[in-house]
Amino acid sequence: MMKLPYYCNAVVLVVMIVSADIASSLAISSPSSLSSFTRVQLPLSSKDTRAQSNTLPSTNSNLHMNASILPTAYRFLAAGCAYRAASLASTDITSTAVLLSTSVATFGNWATEASTQLASAKRAQAQQLEGSQTWRLSVRVKLVGQLVGLVLSVVGGFALGGAVCCVAADAAFWALGAGDVRFMCCDEDESEGDVDGGGGGVKRAPIPAAVARSLLSINVAMLLSTLVASLVMLFDRQTQSSILLHKGGAALYCFGVLTQTIGDITVRRRKQKERMR
Repeated sequence: MMKLPYYCNAVVLVVMIVSADIASSLAISSPSSLSSFTRVQLPLSSKDTRAQSNTLPSTNSNLHMNASILPTAYRFLAAGCAYRAASLASTDITSTAVLLSTSVATFGNWATEASTQLASAKRAQAQQLEGSQTWRLSVRVKLVGQLVGLVLSVVGGFALGGAVCCVAADAAFWALGAGDVRFMCCDEDESEGDVDGGGGGVKRAPIPAAVARSLLSINVAMLLSTLVASLVMLFDRQTQSSILLHKGGAALYCFGVLTQTIGDITVRRRKQKERMR
């Protein structure tokens, strides 16, 4: 029986963890997961009602547990990418540049985005807002793709292979319609749903269709160039054209991901200043 490389096992582990989290979230939110005894139980006394209400915060805290852990996990993987880049600096400058760009994007942008988007997806789903299922699916697909890409970069040392997964995750995010059903966390007085059942405020924040299409097109272009750059060296390492395609695709990825990171950080800081006024 063929033995899988250790980095493949790590990727499988990440997918299993995220899949288990998806299943647990569905079990919590699905009415069919409730016992038949729950549906036919006798009316609760005031004392029992207070005791049951005291258990709700723990459920809400479980909903937000992963959202609070994600930034730490992302930044840990970002540090791993930086370490990998340093180890390859003297032998493979292209992979070093790709890994450093991935590390900067992960530490400065993806970690924060992952936390806020997952929190908003869980709040919207808990409050059963229209479009929450599509938003939740888009966020989950994006997170799984990014985590798989980061694990490949850190554990396997596949700089461009990991970059392909990360860019594909962004492309799939926009292709699934995330722009139309985007949600964001907010104060409870601005929430569109029942904050008592969702653990916090959440509201719709759709992106204009033209902007979403532009972001999708950019990510698809980056994905194709990065995919070509990662595959060309596997099949044709000797020719000058393959080397140029490899370096060109890597350069386009670095430029695109760093530009996106700078833009997102700038927008985030501007919104924070507006809220402080």
